[in-house]
Amino acid sequence: MLNNRIYLNKNNASDYWKGSCLASEASFHQIAPYIGKMKSSMAKVLINRYTKTAETILDPFVGSGTIALESIIAKRKIICSDINPYAVTLTNAKISAPRTLESALKKANKYLELAQINKKKVSMQKVPRWVKSFYHPKTLREVLALFNVLKRKQDYFMMACLLGILHHQRPGFLSYPASHLVPYLRSKKYPKDIYKEMYKYREVSPRLIAKIKRVYKRVPLLEEYSKRLCRRVSVDKLRLRKNSIDAIITSPPYMNALDYARDNRLRMWFLGYGKFEKYDKPINNRAKFIKLMERGLQIFHRVLKKDGKCILVIGQVRKSRRHINVAKIVVDLAVKKIKGFECKEMIEDVIPDIRRSRRHAQGSKKEWIVVLIKKN
Repeated sequence: MLNNRIYLNKNNASDYWKGSCLASEASFHQIAPYIGKMKSSMAKVLINRYTKTAETILDPFVGSGTIALESIIAKRKIICSDINPYAVTLTNAKISAPRTLESALKKANKYLELAQINKKKVSMQKVPRWVKSFYHPKTLREVLALFNVLKRKQDYFMMACLLGILHHQRPGFLSYPASHLVPYLRSKKYPKDIYKEMYKYREVSPRLIAKIKRVYKRVPLLEEYSKRLCRRVSVDKLRLRKNSIDAIITSPPYMNALDYARDNRLRMWFLGYGKFEKYDKPINNRAKFIKLMERGLQIFHRVLKKDGKCILVIGQVRKSRRHINVAKIVVDLAVKKIKGFECKEMIEDVIPDIRRSRRHAQGSKKEWIVVLIKKN
C-alpha cells in the first residue's frame, strides 16, 4: 500500500505527447473545434499504458470526445457522457461516423437536396440579432434549412461537420470574418468597406462537401466498432452496474478555467440551446471542486472493478497569485476520505502556450495525470 505522498513517474510519460499531433492524428479529431480539449497523443498513451484490448473505459466528462475516439481506435469499449450538448454531438459524430468518404458524401448530398427544397420555408423572425450579425442572409437561411434536416435525421456526424465551418474568416467557412474557436466578429480587423469580398454570400453546399473531405484525410481504422455509448447526462445520473468498468480515463472540469457553453454559444444556438448559460456550471471555488470530486470518486469506486484504474487529468489552479495543487486535493480525497483507492503514480505536464486557446492568460499552465487504483 502506497502512502499518501505525491508520486512522480520516473519514466517521464509526458515526453510521448510533447509537440503537435495535428499532422499525424486521426482527422476525425479535427471535425470541429473545442476549446481546452485533450491532445489525442496524450489520450493514446494513457489508453495503451493503463488498459488492455476489449476492456471497458468510462469517460464521464467527455468534452470533445478525444478519449472516446482513441479508445475505439485502440479496440476498447467506451461509455461516455457530458452535460454539454455540443460535447455530446461532437463525440457521437466521431464514434458513429460513416465508414467511408463515399458513404459520407452520399448522405451529405441527400441532406443538401432536402435543405434546398425546404429553405424557403425557413423563418428568420426568431433568429436573434447577434446570430444574424455573423452571416449573409442567404447563407444563414441555407444553414438553418440544413440544420433542420440534420436534427430531424439525428445525424451527429453531419451536424458536427457543419458546426466545424460555422465561423472563421477563411473562404471555406460560412460566417463574416470571425475567430475560429470562440465566436467573435473581426469587423475592426477586416472592415467591410475594405474587405468587401469577406462579407459576400457564402454557399453552404461546396463548403460542407470540402469539409467532409478534409475530415476523411486520415481515417482511423474503425471497421470493427467496439461497444460505444455517449449520453447527455451528468456523472451522477449515469446508471452503471457495480464493478463493471475496467478503467476510468477522464478530465474533470478545471477549477476557475473555461466556460465551455459560452465559448461555443453560436454552435449551441444552432443545436437548439439558445440559453447556453445553464450548461456552464463554474467550479469557482475550492469547496465546489471538492464536492464535485468527492461525489465523482464515490461513483468511480462503485463502478470500477477491483484493481481497476482511475486516471484523472487535472489542471493547476491559480488563485490570488497562488498556485493550488489540485492533484494533491484529489489524491487526499481518494485515499483518505473515500478510501479503497491507492495512488500509483502522478505525471506532471507543463502546458506550453502554443496549446492554450487564450495565450498568455491566467488559466491552467500545468496539469497532472493522477493514477488511482481501486483496492477494495
